[in-house]
Amino acid sequence: MKVSLCSLITFVTIILGSTSAYGYIVEQQPGGIKPEFHEPQEVVELYLKAVDRGELIVFGRTLNKSMLVPVSVEYVYELNNAIPKIKVYSKLKQSMPVPGQQGCKLRAVSATLDADGHIIQAEAHIWHE
Repeated sequence: MKVSLCSLITFVTIILGSTSAYGYIVEQQPGGIKPEFHEPQEVVELYLKAVDRGELIVFGRTLNKSMLVPVSVEYVYELNNAIPKIKVYSKLKQSMPVPGQQGCKLRAVSATLDADGHIIQAEAHIWHE
């Protein structure tokens, strides 16, 4: 019993007294690392093709890709479906007035794409100014 207790104390002392540290050091700055995951960029390309086809309509106005800055791709999983909805969120380069609303501007849109790359739903993101 004394030998095992002595061994345990020795082991703990060595571990606690150790000056070695274990870790991974990144040799590049975080900004210099390029993402390897390309699927979001491919989704944005499909989205912009749909926009070119005139599929993005908000408040009766067809938006074109020169008006948009894609910001993010969202994969939305509903609890009863294993296949995600894919949405692209884009900011407008220049905000637009909202018809019939004083002091409100359309600043961004989210568009849901189907499996074929067509826009099936658009959501307007409106700010009160």
